Amino acid sequence: MKLLVREWLSLILVLVTLAAAPLAFAEEEAIRGVVAETMNSGAYTYILLDRQGEKEWFAVPESLVKVGDEIQISPGMQMGSYESPTLKRTFDKIVFSPGISGVLKRVVSNADDKADSQEVVKVAKADGPDAYTIAEIFEKKDSLNGKKVVVRGKVVKSSEYDGLQWLRLVDGTGSSKRGDHKLVVTTAQSAAKDEVVTASGIVKVGKAYGALTYEVIVEEARLVKQAK
Repeated sequence: MKLLVREWLSLILVLVTLAAAPLAFAEEEAIRGVVAETMNSGAYTYILLDRQGEKEWFAVPESLVKVGDEIQISPGMQMGSYESPTLKRTFDKIVFSPGISGVLKRVVSNADDKADSQEVVKVAKADGPDAYTIAEIFEKKDSLNGKKVVVRGKVVKSSEYDGLQWLRLVDGTGSSKRGDHKLVVTTAQSAAKDEVVTASGIVKVGKAYGALTYEVIVEEARLVKQAK
């Protein structure tokens, strides 16, 4: 816990310093590159950015990025040698930045994504007045924003971030070309890939998490798993 507090205090000190001298970076352009390595620890996301063959470490407030993403980072303060208490690792040179200012190209795809696109999935719509298919949630997103929905789908990807489980559901509706065939759901419960779940949660439109902005996301979901 003490190590985590030290890391937080370091971040706060850096951010206060950056905020106190914004003109020092005003004329510098955002730094672009491809994520070659990344890890989260304490209050930071550490990113090894590949800038056309030249690699440099950056530390930003905790964000969602992965290897292969092309991003741009706001200019920051060069710290020289820095030891991360929680990682127990020393960086010979690192730049502390206020954050990621944009995602230019995100890595979509891996073998699981390819398999998802080829697999034919058909999940029955949930029951009840608040029940919608995934395609219907995207279609009616503006009127559903901030409201409760119930949606049933198959988990095609499950990951943990910021203390929550992030699920990507499909139900056989929608189109990959339109991007309305997969829905991101956050929950405090766990669910494994290939499980069929019924999720009850709140629709949020244009919700930003770090450098990512989700067109539609369902938050605070409660899950009921389908018996096998």
